[in-house]
Amino acid sequence: MYDRPREDDGTCHIWWTAVHGVAGSRRHLLSAVERERADALKQTADQDRFVAGRALLRTLAADLLGTTASRVIVGSSCPDCPRPHGKPTLPGTPWETSVSHSGDLVAVALSTAGPVGVDVERIDEALVPGELRPQVLSPAEAAVHPHDTPRSFFRTWTRKEAVLKATGTGLRVPMSGMTVTAPDAPPVVTSFQDRPELVGRIRMADLDPAPGYAASVAVISAVPVAYADHGITGLDLLTPSGAAAR
Repeated sequence: MYDRPREDDGTCHIWWTAVHGVAGSRRHLLSAVERERADALKQTADQDRFVAGRALLRTLAADLLGTTASRVIVGSSCPDCPRPHGKPTLPGTPWETSVSHSGDLVAVALSTAGPVGVDVERIDEALVPGELRPQVLSPAEAAVHPHDTPRSFFRTWTRKEAVLKATGTGLRVPMSGMTVTAPDAPPVVTSFQDRPELVGRIRMADLDPAPGYAASVAVISAVPVAYADHGITGLDLLTPSGAAAR
């Protein structure tokens, strides 16, 4: 059965869906503004990922709020400009949310425990991490880990991007200004140049959605946060009210 999250459960919930086959059949769930934003993306694959992400968010939120997916109000204001391309929000509700997509996967995180960020990246085994190290790793990380595999590099990447999504700044703040623990250690932010007051209040978890992907989630909270990864589900398995058939 579908285990509907409770507002006071102190848990961050994560759901996944595959992009393939979703965009065309679920586009009608999006608002006019969201459809325009999707159409503005140049690549068809990027359009499909955006549609799948918003469709999954709306379907899940509809069940939490007792409405239909098309009636869910999703905010997306940018702090730097009037364009609607900022972090998604559910105005008038206690739910914090984050959406991420890469390759054929989309992730949606929902929580009332605090601001949340989720990030998923398809691991590019052909990538030479050294080319991106200065943009991603802090000097402390680069000194301790002089060599990275694509898998360890993307683990660090997703941890940091999840944190930046939780803060709402996204990649406007350089990832190299933050230091996290080693990829094979439990995820912890040990320093944060732009937001030092958050060190010790960022609760993180690494996720394992599918082979070939790295993913992480972060919640800003003064108290510990539990995580519930609900796995991959097809949107065709969701009931009209938004509840997943399990």
